Amino acid sequence: MAVAYFISDVHLATELSVEEQHKQERLNQFFKTIRSDATHLFIVGDFFDFWFEYKYVIPKAYFIFLYALKELSDAGVEIHYLAGNHDFALGTFLDEYVGIKTWPEESTIELDGKKFYLFHGDGIAKSDGPYRVLRKILRNSVNQKLFRWLHPDMGIPFARLASGTSRSYTNQNNHLRDESDYIEFARNKFAEGFDYVLMGHRHNPLEHEENGHKYINLGDWLQNFTYASFDGEQLKLLSW
Repeated sequence: MAVAYFISDVHLATELSVEEQHKQERLNQFFKTIRSDATHLFIVGDFFDFWFEYKYVIPKAYFIFLYALKELSDAGVEIHYLAGNHDFALGTFLDEYVGIKTWPEESTIELDGKKFYLFHGDGIAKSDGPYRVLRKILRNSVNQKLFRWLHPDMGIPFARLASGTSRSYTNQNNHLRDESDYIEFARNKFAEGFDYVLMGHRHNPLEHEENGHKYINLGDWLQNFTYASFDGEQLKLLSW
């Protein structure tokens, strides 16, 4: 029987403020707790506030959590990592050195007879037209190669600044946006045969059920500290 956990929008920072330290302590406890029973862990984007792999360099501030994920992987937990809008340049490091299966876009999986559709969720809202154009530009392989020419001591702080601006916009405007576009998107996936749809990005925990199907937005670990669990029979949205 599968025991799966789902988490998104942790936004681990490269600088350790008091709030960041509090968040990291809670996340460490979460990892230690799920290690006792988890068969699967799904990270549905934006685990890092910024991630970019240079040929020989990764951001050193994330070492402790990369090690924690490696421990979970070595303990037999199957870990899947979906790209978000802050950590889309995943490269090969997580697959080759940490034992994590990475997904550049969506992911689908079946657990104990239930079909899951997973996607970070950026670009779904009808008002996201300009962002969808920007998304293609940022994820373009040529543009990523050009960014790689920047020395990490310049590239990482620059990207961190842009990432913080994007996150602030999301947090400040979240109350202005309804969830109808996301519910409609989930409803279409239900029609395709999926039992469960899980997304993040909104920083707005949500559990929506209809006709035996369920859509969960995983919220975030900036304010809500929410996650989902599946025990082989039920999928639930929980708070840590």
